[in-house]
Amino acid sequence: MSQGLSKTRAEVKDLQRLRQLFLEAPAHDGLADYWADETLLSLYDTTFARRIGWKWDAVLSELAARCWKIPSNIRRWVDWGCGSGIAGEVLISRRHDELPEAVVFSDRSLKARLFASKKASEISPQAIKITHESPELLQCGEADLLLVSHVLNELKTEQLNSLLEQAKNAGCLLWVEPGTPHCSKKLSEIRDELLNTFDAVAPCPHQLACPLRGAEGDWCHFFAAPPPHVFQDAFWANFSKEFNIDLRSLPVSFLVMQKKGLQPCNPSGNDRIIARPRFYKGFAKMLVCGAGGKAQLLQLQQRNHKAEFKMWEKDCFFAEITSARDSD
Repeated sequence: MSQGLSKTRAEVKDLQRLRQLFLEAPAHDGLADYWADETLLSLYDTTFARRIGWKWDAVLSELAARCWKIPSNIRRWVDWGCGSGIAGEVLISRRHDELPEAVVFSDRSLKARLFASKKASEISPQAIKITHESPELLQCGEADLLLVSHVLNELKTEQLNSLLEQAKNAGCLLWVEPGTPHCSKKLSEIRDELLNTFDAVAPCPHQLACPLRGAEGDWCHFFAAPPPHVFQDAFWANFSKEFNIDLRSLPVSFLVMQKKGLQPCNPSGNDRIIARPRFYKGFAKMLVCGAGGKAQLLQLQQRNHKAEFKMWEKDCFFAEITSARDSD
């Protein structure tokens, strides 16, 4: 990890141009294929993709805390719009003892498909079938787990529609996006569109329409915590300085759904904290999404919730209110 970014200024400039494309993408109806070569994919994989991987780690840790497992009938994982393959990589690494029969990396870029599938073959601890397909040829079914990561800013309308058809056919869906209002609202729309045939596993504490979908000023997002070693790593300190990125801040919007009837889906019924609490002297205010399908602002007194306040001082990705409320 200490290499990559510090090799040449030309590589830094390549990454800066790539990041600018991502930042400007919402103003355009889709992006052209930007993967020029394997070198750029490798640079991206050791920098921006690692941060996306930390988001996937947070989502998968939450699913483990919920005691949710990939349904037993799932035989194939499909990393759609795979890029350098970070979503598939993290899932393979986390589930190395529960791997499927096959993992497919799908991207419009052949270079990306080849890079991601080669990397997965090298990290896979077991002999599983690793292949790659273009999105146009890909067909998903109920035996598939569809992984989608950081694509909403880049897709043309027809590409998004095609992806949604794949999602509707899949057995499970794990979708991670930047925690921006634009991506969050889009995910809420997708969630509500799938509710007739899917159960919402996470982050939702209910199976009703998203209460934040049309809300002004609020959106469903959370903050993942980077690995602690990042803050003592010279590579990441240099990365933060070069790209003016706050390493402490990893805003995430995500969606996990499964086809109805695949396995039980039992939301906890607790209020789920959205984003971060706002702390004041002796109390905190927080936006919560509740089991009743409503989002509301709560105020909790510190004296009644000392353990929770201590936990919430740092970003706590999966934060629920399990004790009695002080006020609504």
